[in-house]
Amino acid sequence: MQDQSMVDGKKSIKKLITLSIFLLLIIALVVYLRLYDIKNVEKIVESYGKFAPFIFLILCIIRPIILLPIGLFSVLGGILFGTVKGTAYTVAGSTIGSIIAYYMARYWGREWVEGLLKGKLKKLDNKCKEKGFTITFLMRVIPILPCDVVSYICGLSDIGIFKYIAGTILGIIPGTFIYSNFGSSLHNIYSWQFVFSIIFLILLSVIPIVIKKFYNKDLTEEVGIEFENKKQQEKDM
Repeated sequence: MQDQSMVDGKKSIKKLITLSIFLLLIIALVVYLRLYDIKNVEKIVESYGKFAPFIFLILCIIRPIILLPIGLFSVLGGILFGTVKGTAYTVAGSTIGSIIAYYMARYWGREWVEGLLKGKLKKLDNKCKEKGFTITFLMRVIPILPCDVVSYICGLSDIGIFKYIAGTILGIIPGTFIYSNFGSSLHNIYSWQFVFSIIFLILLSVIPIVIKKFYNKDLTEEVGIEFENKKQQEKDM
């Protein structure tokens, strides 16, 4: 038992050291390139000319790791490449980045969460296995939590990778398209495209509230039916 605990302790220390080194490298990269300044990011991407899409894609991949807002990158994608290409590049990069974040959370945080919640995590895992796609999709579409926090939460749970990827792609496309369209429309704020982009942004903020309301209603009804069934079973006994 002691030998096993020593081995587990060494593994935990090793993971902590590698995580610390990784985070320090990421912080150094962000500070050196000033990735927190969206204007500077725009200059960096544009400076690469025909390779700009590739550089933008790389920045979108590392964006979830450094927790920069996906909305700003979506807008920047629209400014640089237009609505369609901006959406495609941002979705592709953000999806790859979210997969990396998913596995980061699973590697560095899963054991810690299991120890913290003890046996309670198994109940959560069963729900995640059954409704992994739905959970991921809803958390992406309904912006209750930041997009990248959702990636780490999903990595800590037992949501399957394929359900996670599908839910992520379909969940981030609507918001990414709207923000990219807004970015593209900034080239001419007197155009109908700009007017429609503002309308879409308003709808984007309203629709999730409506979805959340109806989803919670259905969930409440489902729980209520289950509760009534349990009461009836208790009476029969």
